[in-house]
Amino acid sequence: KQELARRSLLEFVKYTKPDYLVNWHHEVICHELDAFVRGDTMRLILCMPPRHGKSELASRRLPAYILGKDPEAEIIATSYSADLAARMNRDVQRVIEDELYRAIFPDTTLWGANVRSNSAGSYLRNSDIFEIVGHRGVYRSAGVGGGITGMGAKYALIDDPIKNREDANSATIRQSIWDWYTSTLYTRLAPDGRVLVILTRWHE
Repeated sequence: KQELARRSLLEFVKYTKPDYLVNWHHEVICHELDAFVRGDTMRLILCMPPRHGKSELASRRLPAYILGKDPEAEIIATSYSADLAARMNRDVQRVIEDELYRAIFPDTTLWGANVRSNSAGSYLRNSDIFEIVGHRGVYRSAGVGGGITGMGAKYALIDDPIKNREDANSATIRQSIWDWYTSTLYTRLAPDGRVLVILTRWHE
């Protein structure tokens, strides 16, 4: 089971979260996300209604899975608010700290204390950013519109950039999100950078 969990996102989810109820659409999502991780798909948009498990797969389990397979990976994860992005950040850390995760990916570990300096061999770890001990891997979370200067990304994950239908109906808000994506997030992508958008389709 551990070997399967190293090679398949769906098997990883089932192994690290045994109570996760897998439906057919989760299998489809994981199949597409596996292609995204391999680099077969460089741009991917997942559209689903609220409460269908997309964030658990794409924003909590996927980043931990990526960093397990590639501890050198740089990930920028965003959402409509900095608070939500920070919550996702902490959730990803919890996945990585779980013993089930360590049984699959023992080389991917986090610094043991909540430090904000990477001097003297320590590693950044807080609700905005964390680094993988002994590797270059890093996960940075930010709200849409927030600053991510100085960061690069092999993986850019955008989960619910629009909060609700009211915001989706605002041309001003839609334009501001697009401007931030093109002027800020997109410019942080590495040459082989990949972009994943996970959202409820509120507007055409």
